[in-house]
Amino acid sequence: MSAPLVLAVPVFNGERYLAATLASLNANGARVRWWLQDGASKDRTVEIALKFARPGDTIASEPDRGQADALNTAMKKMGGEIIGFLNGDDLLAENAAGRVLDFFTEHPDIDLLYGSVDWIDEHGALTGTHTGRIESLADALDIYGVWWSRRQWVQPEVFFRRALFEKVGGFDTGYHLAFDYDFWVRCFRAGARVAHLPATLTRFRIHAAQKSAAAGQAADEIRAILQKTLAARPLLSPLRRWKIEAQLGYDLFQSGKSGARGGLFANLLRHPLWLLSPQAWQRAQAACVRRFVSGR
Repeated sequence: MSAPLVLAVPVFNGERYLAATLASLNANGARVRWWLQDGASKDRTVEIALKFARPGDTIASEPDRGQADALNTAMKKMGGEIIGFLNGDDLLAENAAGRVLDFFTEHPDIDLLYGSVDWIDEHGALTGTHTGRIESLADALDIYGVWWSRRQWVQPEVFFRRALFEKVGGFDTGYHLAFDYDFWVRCFRAGARVAHLPATLTRFRIHAAQKSAAAGQAADEIRAILQKTLAARPLLSPLRRWKIEAQLGYDLFQSGKSGARGGLFANLLRHPLWLLSPQAWQRAQAACVRRFVSGR
């Protein structure tokens, strides 16, 4: 494939790590072109970007309504047949662009590709590796048995055809942290054909200042996306649906977000399928032991 991989880089006040990010993109040579979408930063973000911009790269700086909005703006303007996005503190792995482009060329039936990711710390030191395993809509919706069981996709390792982005309709700006999860779910619902490339494609930086550290809010958004999607009755096997719905129902009850009244046993009578949840089953067993065996 002669056309380059085109990556959006959404950033705001990203001067600390941006040089390393853009250097990793440029190290992939002519096989990658980048579009920096800056949210009108107050630091040296644009100044740094100007030092790395090559012919064909673009720097846009304007206010936005968050990362999803910035990405929608960039992806509508930046062109490219094979696209993706890289956070302003992450890195594109060496030769990743070539591997991604070659794979899409060799597999014209594939709409979305994901690889593996290295975890790095604030200094760029390797701290671990991760390979997601999401093969279907059922996998993506099983946030308990799959997504939150270390099989999730880590956003920068995913690349897709522009045709899929346009078919799905971009990112939902109503989500601040889980807009990428919502997008992947909608890709599957749109019939996306997905493949895994067994190679490290990106390096994801973990540091205290990043949005991803807001785990509680991200989890709430993912639960909301799951509820919305299940309400639309997607095609799932009955058993898989019952297990996911049971776990979600018990999860919301346990976290106090369901609005349910009464204790565990009262709610199990109303929702007996909750017992498909291993956590609910274990808690019910423990409660029975305390009540009927220990006499407490």
